[in-house]
Amino acid sequence: MPEQLTIPGVKPHRKDKQHADRAAKQAAYRERNNLVVVPIQLDADLARRLNEYLVAKGKTKEKSAIIARLIETQLLRKR
Repeated sequence: MPEQLTIPGVKPHRKDKQHADRAAKQAAYRERNNLVVVPIQLDADLARRLNEYLVAKGKTKEKSAIIARLIETQLLRKR
């Protein structure tokens, strides 16, 4: 069998990779971290204002954490 040539800068596919595809990798991440996906629907204006707020605060990657904290402190708080 001839030796396989490699192209500089291109990584060959790993034969021992842990997950079949990106969806499986994401599912494993959610399971490890005890996360559940909860799809929500927001009014377009509300979603736009939320995104503007997050951009202004520099927290665009923390959307899930911010919404989780709001649910915990505003909706599920002890009264």
